Amino acid sequence: MQACIAGFDDGFFERGWRRTIAVLAVHCWRGSSLCPCGAYTAMLTIDGLDATARAAELVARAMERHRLQAVLLDTNIYAGFNILDPEALHRETSVPVIVVYWYPPNRDAVRRALELHFPDWRTRLKLLEKVWSKLSKMPCPKGELLLASYGMETGEAWSLTCSLQLHTRQPEPLFTAHKLASMLSRQLASLLKGHGKQS
Repeated sequence: MQACIAGFDDGFFERGWRRTIAVLAVHCWRGSSLCPCGAYTAMLTIDGLDATARAAELVARAMERHRLQAVLLDTNIYAGFNILDPEALHRETSVPVIVVYWYPPNRDAVRRALELHFPDWRTRLKLLEKVWSKLSKMPCPKGELLLASYGMETGEAWSLTCSLQLHTRQPEPLFTAHKLASMLSRQLASLLKGHGKQS
């Protein structure tokens, strides 16, 4: 099996939606070229607690056909404040996980938002702080990133992530996951408006 990398990201959601779409986009090396070779989707609960479970399910599905070298996460905050636990995702799938942040998190703003809206804000904040405490600035040819890795040495995670910046600062599997999730969310929004329903 070829070595593959997966990127996980979610789509947008509109007021009143209960769920939104998440995508796991898989890219595989073919010689020196990195090519898209699969995509898997799931529904995430807005402000829910199911991001880790849904991501683990998608990784398990992908592993039926691909040998995953790592899973990249676009931060670990999805569908509002549905917090994904990268350590648990690695533990459940045995696949290394790399959390990618573009900018340092605004810790005070996140804490205020969680305190205001969630009775379990301490639990959600604790998951975030565990990741934030591991973030390291990593220079890459197409732009600096902040990374936290699980199941992979920091240097190896740095080298791998930089190698995935094919065209922009955004690693290619995350770029594909973002584009697909956004497109599917737009289609969902159009469908729901046509039927006068909520997700």
